[in-house]
Amino acid sequence: MGKILKTFYKFFFKKRAWAIFFIGLIFVSPAIESFSPYFYKLFVDAIPSYDTNLIMRILITYLAIRIIATIIDIVKMQVGDILSVDAGAETMSSIFSHVHKLDFAFHSSKSSGSLISAFKRGDGAFWNFYFAIHFRIVDVLVRFIVLLYFFKNLNTQIFLMILVTFALTSTITAVFVKYNIRARKKVNEYEDDISGVIVDNMINFETVKLFSKEKWEQNRLENIQSFWRKAVWKYIYTWRGFDLAMGIVMNASIFLILVYSLKMTMNKTFTIGDFVLVTSFLQSFYSHLFDLVFGLRDIAKSYADIHKYFSILDNKVQITDPENPKVIKSVKGEIEFKNVNFAYDKHSNKALKNIKLKIRQGQSIALVGRSGAGKTSFIKLLLRFFDPDSGNIIIDGLNLKKMTKTYLRSLFGVVPQEPILFNSTILYNIKYGKPKATKAEITAASKMANIYDFIESLPEKYETQVGERGIKLSGGQKQRLAIARMILSDPKIIIFDEATSQLDSESEKLIQEAFWKASNGKTVIIIAHRLSTIQRADKIVVLERGRIVEEGSHQELLLRDKSLYSHFWELQVKRE
Repeated sequence: MGKILKTFYKFFFKKRAWAIFFIGLIFVSPAIESFSPYFYKLFVDAIPSYDTNLIMRILITYLAIRIIATIIDIVKMQVGDILSVDAGAETMSSIFSHVHKLDFAFHSSKSSGSLISAFKRGDGAFWNFYFAIHFRIVDVLVRFIVLLYFFKNLNTQIFLMILVTFALTSTITAVFVKYNIRARKKVNEYEDDISGVIVDNMINFETVKLFSKEKWEQNRLENIQSFWRKAVWKYIYTWRGFDLAMGIVMNASIFLILVYSLKMTMNKTFTIGDFVLVTSFLQSFYSHLFDLVFGLRDIAKSYADIHKYFSILDNKVQITDPENPKVIKSVKGEIEFKNVNFAYDKHSNKALKNIKLKIRQGQSIALVGRSGAGKTSFIKLLLRFFDPDSGNIIIDGLNLKKMTKTYLRSLFGVVPQEPILFNSTILYNIKYGKPKATKAEITAASKMANIYDFIESLPEKYETQVGERGIKLSGGQKQRLAIARMILSDPKIIIFDEATSQLDSESEKLIQEAFWKASNGKTVIIIAHRLSTIQRADKIVVLERGRIVEEGSHQELLLRDKSLYSHFWELQVKRE
C-alpha cells in the first residue's frame, strides 16, 4: 500500500502549493463542521435561563461558523477538482508514454485486452482513491479526534468506550479488507481474460466468420464467465461478512453509550445539554463512521485495480538510450554488421550467428531464406528493438547504441509485410509519415506510390475512412498506402518487408513500381518472399539457420554450384 500511495501522491503533488493548501482544507473543514453538537448543548443549557442576549450570541456564532464551514467546503471541492483532474490526466499520460517506451519484448508478450482493462479500471480506481482518502477517511478521522476531545472532557468511560469501538472496527476492517483484496485480484484476472477474448474476437472477427466459430467463441467467453461468477460471489461474501460484523459492533456501541448517558443524566451527573451533546455526537459520528467503512471498501476495491495500473511503470526499459547521445551529421545510409550474434533468450538457439555484412550508400540488398532463417531478427536488431548479444551494428561509422532510439528509427522508412492502419481517414494514415505535409507533398507521394488514381476515384477521396486496421481496403491498397506514408517521411534507409506473393499480378506490379521509384538513390533492405521481385537488387544475402551462407547478385547466385538461392528459385519457378 505504501508504494501505491507514494506513486499516487507523486502525481497528486505536481502542483505542490495547491496540494498543501488542499491538505489543510480537508483537515479544517470537518473539524469546523464537527462543532455543531457542542452548540446544541449550549442552546439546551442556555434556554432555561431565558437570557435572550446569551442565546442570540450563541446563535450568531453558530451561524457564522456554519457559513465559514460552507465556504471552506466549497473551496475544498474546487481545489480538489483542480488537483485531481490534472493528476488523473497526468497519470494516464505518463503510463501511456511508458508503455510506448517499453521494448519490443514487452509488446510481443502483452495481452491487449488485459492492458486496456488495466487503463480503464486503473483510471477509475485513481478517482476512487482520491475521493475515499480525502473526503471519507480524513473526514471521519478528524471528526473522531474532535469527538474524543469533547468526550474526554465530559466523561472518561464514554471516551474509553469510543476508543474500544474504533479499535474493534479497525481490526474488523483490516481482517476483511485483506480477504477482499485477494478476492478482487482474482476477479480482475478473470475480467482481463474476458477482455482478452472480446478484443481477440473484435480484431479477428473475419477469421471467426470464415471458420464458422461464432458458437465456439461464445462458449469460450461463457466458460471464463462461469469462473468469473464464482470469483465475484467470493468477493461479494467478503463484504457481506464485513457489513454484518461492523453493524453488530457499531449498534452495540451506540446502545451501551446511550444507556450509560441516560443513567448519568437521570443521576443529574450530566445536564440535559450534556445528554444532547452525547446523542448528537453519536448520531453525527456513527453516520460518518459508515463513510469510513465505505471509504475503506472503495480503497480495498480499487487497490487491485490501481496496483495493476501503477505496476505498468515497474516494467523496465531494457533497450535504453545513451546518456550522451550522438547524431550523424550527414546521413549516407552505410550499414555494417560486425560479428553480430543474437538469441531471444538464454534457452533458445541463436537467431543470428556471427553476421558480417556491409551495405554501401544507395545499395539495395535483399534478405532471402527459409522461415526462421533470421531475416526478421536482422531487421529487429537494425531498428534496435533488441540489442545483439555480441558484435556491433554501425551506421555511417556510428554505433547504434550511441544514438537515441527515436533518432535511429527516424532514419528508416519501413513498409511492413502487413501494414496496420489507424481507424481514421486515408489522409490521416498517409500524413502519419509527416504530420505537417502540404497537399502538394501528399499528392506527390500518392502518385509515386501508385495509389493516387484509386483515392481520387473514391467519393470522399482522402477523407475516406479505412476502418479498423485498414479493413476497408484491399491488401494491395493498404500496401501502396503504406508506401505513400513511407515516401512522405523521406527516410535515408528503406526497409521493405515484401508481401506481394499473396496479391494479384496487377497489384504486385503497381507495388513493385511504386517501391523502386521511392527507393531511387536510397539504401534499401528487402525481406524477400517472392524471388521474382528482387532481381533488381544489387546484392542478395541468403540466410540459413541464422548464418549468411551466400551473397551475390541474382545472376551470380544462379550460376553458382549447389547454390541454396538457385534451389529456392527453381522451386518458385516450378510452383508458378
